[in-house]
Amino acid sequence: MTMSPRVSVIMANFNGARYLGGAIHSLMSQTMSSWELFFVDDASTDGSVGLVRDVTKGDRRVNIIPLSENRGPGGARNQALNAVHGEWVAIFDSDDLMDPRRLELLLDRAARDRAAIVADNLLLFSETAPKPRPYLRSGPSDAPRWIGLADLIESNCLYSRTPDLGYLKPMIKTELIARLSLRYDEQLRIGEDYYFLASLLANGQRLRVEPTALYLYRKHEGSISHRMDAAHIRALIDADGRFCNRVTLNHRERRSLERRRQSLETLLAYDGVVRAIKQGSPARGAGLAMRNPRIWPLLTRPITARLKRVRQALGTL
Repeated sequence: MTMSPRVSVIMANFNGARYLGGAIHSLMSQTMSSWELFFVDDASTDGSVGLVRDVTKGDRRVNIIPLSENRGPGGARNQALNAVHGEWVAIFDSDDLMDPRRLELLLDRAARDRAAIVADNLLLFSETAPKPRPYLRSGPSDAPRWIGLADLIESNCLYSRTPDLGYLKPMIKTELIARLSLRYDEQLRIGEDYYFLASLLANGQRLRVEPTALYLYRKHEGSISHRMDAAHIRALIDADGRFCNRVTLNHRERRSLERRRQSLETLLAYDGVVRAIKQGSPARGAGLAMRNPRIWPLLTRPITARLKRVRQALGTL
């Protein structure tokens, strides 16, 4: 009789062949071997499926699910959720890497703190950055802590003092996902991770954050999470409305959600200003900016970033 694995790793992939080999190798190098992988290929055209077959060399823990049409990351992850066997579900993106100890240490953290949802700090890296850096750099990264729904929402607002906690990659009790009949919102191409985690926390759960950076998060131009336009922002505003209608929120959570809605509307106004300027209508862009003073810090940010790089080059930072 075959025992169920401790962890079901789900990986959605669309044309990720460039980084896919490294991601798979980092999973296969885990110190904890009781895992299965559900690799869902979202109708790639770059040979991703063949690459995974070559890299995994028939490893029976690896399950490949090729989709005939592109459904987006949420749809691909839902396909995996319908098939998992493990006690836990771990989210892993096809362009990222994992420390060899990651799954083992997350299981240990969950056991010690009796957590049904656990995540670790991220280590941000790229081909252009001089060296990797932790995502949670102060306060939350000093010691393990619990994250509630209001904390998550507030981190997802403009000008938040806390980095966006929706970027963390959680490991979740499979039984909890099944009990809540929870799935990713397939209407979203950006932000689906945030809403999935928010839906878990809205049902009385809390996220336990391990301070060690064990998940290596790759920043690169092709990452879908860094390309947001007006259509994406409107989709997020609509998703906030659906979320608010299906969950029960306390006063702090509702206040946080209202602040997030204002943040999304500010981003939409900022997108309008930028598009007006690019289309050769600076006067229209200026009018939009005057009517939306909350976007002014966003308009000055590129200048601030350039000045910071100059000061760094001059050795004044």
